[in-house]
Amino acid sequence: MGQSNIVPRSRWALLLGGAAAGLMASGARAADIAGVAPAVAEVIVTGEQVRSLEQFTPTGSRLDLSAKETPATLDIITDETMRTRGYLTAEEAANSLPGVTSGGAPGDLENFHIRGFSDTQITVLHNGIYVGPSDMVNRPQNSFNLANVEVLKGPASVLYGQGAIGGAVNMVNKAPTFGPARGEIYAAGGSFGTTAFGVGGSVALRDDLALRVDLSRTGTDGFVHGAHGDSLDATATLLWHVTAQLDVQFSMDFLQDHPSGYWGTPLVTKAFATDPLSGAVSSSQGLTLDKRLRFVNYNVADSKIEGTQYWPQLLTTWRPNETITVQNYLYDYRAKRRWIDSEAYSFNPVTKLIDRDRFFVFHDQKLWGDQASLTIAHPIGGLQNKLVVGFDYSHLDFSRERGFPDGDSVDPFHPSPGLFGPIAPRRSPTKWDDTAVFFEDILSLTPQLKLVTGGRYDNLDLDRKNFNANGSFNAGSSFARSYHPATYRVGVVYDVNEYVTPYVSYTTGQDPVGSNIFLVNAGENFSLGKSRQFEAGVKASAPQNRASATLAVFDIRRDNVLTSISPDVAVPIGSESSKGFEATADVKLTQAFTLSGNLAYTEAKYREFAFVDGSGALVNASGNQIPNAPKWVANLWGSYLQVAGLPVDVGGGVRYVGDRTGDNANTLTLKAYATLNAYVTYHLNDRVAASIRADNLNDKAYVQAADIFYPSEVILGRPRYVQFDISAKF
Repeated sequence: MGQSNIVPRSRWALLLGGAAAGLMASGARAADIAGVAPAVAEVIVTGEQVRSLEQFTPTGSRLDLSAKETPATLDIITDETMRTRGYLTAEEAANSLPGVTSGGAPGDLENFHIRGFSDTQITVLHNGIYVGPSDMVNRPQNSFNLANVEVLKGPASVLYGQGAIGGAVNMVNKAPTFGPARGEIYAAGGSFGTTAFGVGGSVALRDDLALRVDLSRTGTDGFVHGAHGDSLDATATLLWHVTAQLDVQFSMDFLQDHPSGYWGTPLVTKAFATDPLSGAVSSSQGLTLDKRLRFVNYNVADSKIEGTQYWPQLLTTWRPNETITVQNYLYDYRAKRRWIDSEAYSFNPVTKLIDRDRFFVFHDQKLWGDQASLTIAHPIGGLQNKLVVGFDYSHLDFSRERGFPDGDSVDPFHPSPGLFGPIAPRRSPTKWDDTAVFFEDILSLTPQLKLVTGGRYDNLDLDRKNFNANGSFNAGSSFARSYHPATYRVGVVYDVNEYVTPYVSYTTGQDPVGSNIFLVNAGENFSLGKSRQFEAGVKASAPQNRASATLAVFDIRRDNVLTSISPDVAVPIGSESSKGFEATADVKLTQAFTLSGNLAYTEAKYREFAFVDGSGALVNASGNQIPNAPKWVANLWGSYLQVAGLPVDVGGGVRYVGDRTGDNANTLTLKAYATLNAYVTYHLNDRVAASIRADNLNDKAYVQAADIFYPSEVILGRPRYVQFDISAKF
């Protein structure tokens, strides 16, 4: 506290004066830097698009590898597909990718589940940059401002540092283009008071200077009473070709939001539930959901969830010749977040009331960093080779104030909202200095066989202090420690021919054994946990990109998981594993008819694990399934263009998510569900299109996710939802 929110002048001088940002931009930006104006469609394209395995994908590598060249599973959804399907948020878009599910929780607004892992084991990035643990800093992101949502599966610590075990989700902003000015506008309205608006475009200010600006706002009243939420996102990027060899790019990202205040629906006893919500949960403890409580919100009247963040970024790219590229990326990320609410709701079988808690937390986060890299494309021993080496530095000042005032009890059907009550915060400032060195290399052993390697070494100095409510220092839970994670990956890619490419890889990762890196305290002062993944697969495409398909099998093991050996002692002796496969296929059956589908199977279990339950008893969960990890997830989408020769496109799909367990003891099962989705788009002319969409057309009642830290409640999925939207390009 007591520090100014204004960026120091010296740092602004760096941002504005020529150091630069190694921003991992989209393929459109890559074309810009080469001096080529990317092709931009004159008309609005709808329908499913066959994914190109040649697409530039910065999420998977700093070597500018295509998805086909990357020895890992890399899934991408583009802005065209997001608009076609009507996705308003990045979370909706990511959920359509193979094996990805999601479900927020109090304080964890957008939690992804990938390959049996969730929370902090999934790294969420923005333009390839990590700003902190996803369960604390990730915010709902409007899809309008994004060019792509990209998901790299498996450990990604070798690219992004500690934390990424199940995968990394990267949200990539739209980038400026040269050539004629282009603009787009979007507006939507839907069920539950949902609204969305977006306007943006790119303009070449000069032959060497281009600007892209996007502004969007989404809002909803929520399907649960009193669960309003809204998000305002503004992004701008200025790209300057200083010379034929030197490019400078300055970006600004601003987000202000008020996320929904719905934190869950309480489980009740079967004796109390006179109208049970059938097919949603199954419990060995005699608990269920009551349909009468489905739309009831138990938060307090003066609850407040809000956040503001701004993020200037500066990129400089210098290419002195055809073989050398030098990049530097400087950024300064500032965010303030506030939660003041009641978020834990527990049915009391004696009083027949809902017992509520109180919790507040305030974040003040300041993070600045610099990435620099040198890329050399030069043969080694007569073999084609491309090498990137660099460093990554970040400095964090993170202040967290929180408290747990007394709760109360309310009527299950007509809860009196009441007020939050007094606030007496306890402060916990955290600082880190993280310095890392990294390399990646791709060596062509033969014209068909490539060896892809990478490594990263971090020196992370962490200093975490805790203070009591009266301001006194709590030495017992405060600590300082240096971490030294070293991770690597080795992969082999073989082109059987120009259409079929099998691969195999081995990847390692490291992450905190207990809480996320912002919350680790003296009781969790252990070395980082270690993970490894074996993956093998094949990527294939058809001539003229009429079809593409991928298949991957994986085996992940995570060791040093924090587990209890007594009600008072926890040590890092646990482990967990995840095995399975993922398959995708995109087929253009005719010029008008396209199908896109994916299927994922995951067997995620604790190998050795124990925990203390709510009664204080020690529970051995070894062999249990990991919560929120469905064995089966499948998506199928199809579209047909210009039905009967009319300017009408139709499409739809089905999403299936299998049974999941909702707790470590495996006493609660979140039942499998399938939802149907459909849309009809009418083209008013070559530039304007209007659509009507329906999600969960079958109105399936289901549980989206559960949180092991809130065992008395679950997050319900959205009922049938209808949306009308109109979009235009000019």
